[in-house]
This record gives sequence, structure tokens and C-alpha cells, in this order.
Amino acid sequence: MRYLPVTLMTIFALAAAPALAGGKLSVKNLKLSGKQKSYEYAVAYPQTGNKAIDTQIAKWAKGMASDFRKEAIADAPDTDHPYSMDLSYDVLRNDDVMFVVVFQEEIDEGGAHPNHDVIAFNFLPDGWRVYLPEIFTSKGLAKISALAVADLDKQLGGPDGMSDPDWMKRGAGTDWDNFKDFALLPKTLDIQYPPYQVAAYAAGPQESKIALSALRDFYRGDWRAPAASFDCASAKTAVEHAICSDVTLARLDRQASEDYLNRLKYETDASKRDGIRNVQRAWLVRRNNACSGQTGGAAVACLSAVYRERLAALKTIP
Repeated sequence: MRYLPVTLMTIFALAAAPALAGGKLSVKNLKLSGKQKSYEYAVAYPQTGNKAIDTQIAKWAKGMASDFRKEAIADAPDTDHPYSMDLSYDVLRNDDVMFVVVFQEEIDEGGAHPNHDVIAFNFLPDGWRVYLPEIFTSKGLAKISALAVADLDKQLGGPDGMSDPDWMKRGAGTDWDNFKDFALLPKTLDIQYPPYQVAAYAAGPQESKIALSALRDFYRGDWRAPAASFDCASAKTAVEHAICSDVTLARLDRQASEDYLNRLKYETDASKRDGIRNVQRAWLVRRNNACSGQTGGAAVACLSAVYRERLAALKTIP
């Protein structure tokens, strides 16, 4: 299938058009469930009739169920309190411009309270999934962060101890990963935060609503164009040009960068932080040399494998 570029004029034209009555896609609710001595789970996800959307969501939902089962079996919890997972969703937008679905995950592993997470999917009408760094520029990230922090301060500012300015600035700072759970709605960019990101668990779910009119000057020209962890306009090396030539590879580059920075963010031991930095520097050298001499599709394929290996390694850091 040939994908046409999503230009800024196209987006504004679509946004001005009326949505189809009842939404463009007909949503059917699908469910997965299972129960054993060590676990039980219930997973719900939508089926829209759009093959591209349905394939991505079904693969992800089934993968979530599979990963949960494997973890529960490996940990072998007390069968008097088996692990449980509930995955539900809300369709927040369904028109001729976007299909947006946000999942709420709750996992109970016998702790003080269940673990909660939010996972959002934003699709264009042809099933192309869009991510925030592909929609907005780096200057847009700074604007989103500033508006989000100001909004959170209005909601959470006060003496109740549920949050503080540093907490909010850290959880809504200029890091794309802070805003990965977003919903692009007709007039607002809605950011949803998992527990502890910007406030205490007891504060409940947190959300920022940012008017799209405030972000109008920060849209990227083409939402399908690769967006790496660095500015592709400043790409100099053969590796950087290869990354900026392929959307999937650019996404791997962003993910690897985000995972690395998160490892640093949550590591409090200075010597361990230095070790993580040293390993990252050594990996960058290997990455730059691993695919030398290759060009075009061969370079992209080679680098993709290198990045997937790095992502797997980052998950194993204690």
C-alpha cells in the first residue's frame, strides 16, 4: 500500500471537516480471558474492520496476555492470591480524521495496591499509527511540557502533599516519554499519566488537556516522515542518514534512547549511573561500526537488528 504524506494543510482540512455520523469505524468488543491456579486475566480490545488497525491492536493485546501469563507462572505466586490482570479500553475518538483508543491496565500481584498503567493508540484513517514526536517538533515538546506543568500545578498545587513542583516538572518535563500516553482529540491534546509519574498514587489518575490552538505553530510538516531521537535535519554520518531514511528504524532509535535515559533517571547510585553511561558509549561505537560499508535497505536492516539487540539488553539492566 502506498501511503501519502500527512501534511499540515491536510490535517487542518480534515480537522475542519465534519465527522461521519456515529463514527467512521464500527467497533466490536473482543475479549480474552484465562484462569489457572497462579493467575487470572480478562483482556478487552476493539475490532474496527480496518485491517491495519485491528492487526496492530490484536497483536499487542494478545502479547500483553501472553507476557502476563509467563510472568505469573515464572513467579509461581501463592495460589491463595493468584496474580490478576484486567485490561479495558475507551474509544476516545472515532471519526474521519483519527481513531483513538486508550487502554487501562490493572495488575494485582499481591502488593499494597494494584499496579496501573495507561497505553494509548492514535491511528490515521488508513491505520497508520502516529506518535507524538512524529506529530510535533522538538520546540513543540518544550511547549507541551510548559503547558502540562502549568496545568498540573493548577490541579495539584497545594499543601496536601500529593505532589510538589519538582515532581510535576520531572514527570512532565521535556522528555517525549513523559507524554507517550496521549489522545489527539479534535480540539485538545489529552495527556494521561500513570500513577506516581506526577503525583502520589492516592491522588488518583492525572490528566492534562492542552488546547491544540496553542500548538498550531509546532506541527511537523509530514507525520509519516521519520523522527529519530536527534534532529534529522542535522544528520551527518552514514548511520544517522540511514536512521532518518526509515520510519521503523527511527522509532527503534527513539525507543532505545528513551529506555537508556529512563535507566539513568531511575538509577540513584552514582557508580551504576556511570556504568550505564559507559555501556551506552561503547554500544554507540559498536553500532556505528557494525554496519559500515552497507547502504540503502541493507544498512537499514542491519541497523534494525543492532537496535533490537540493544533494546533487549536495556531490559535486562537491574
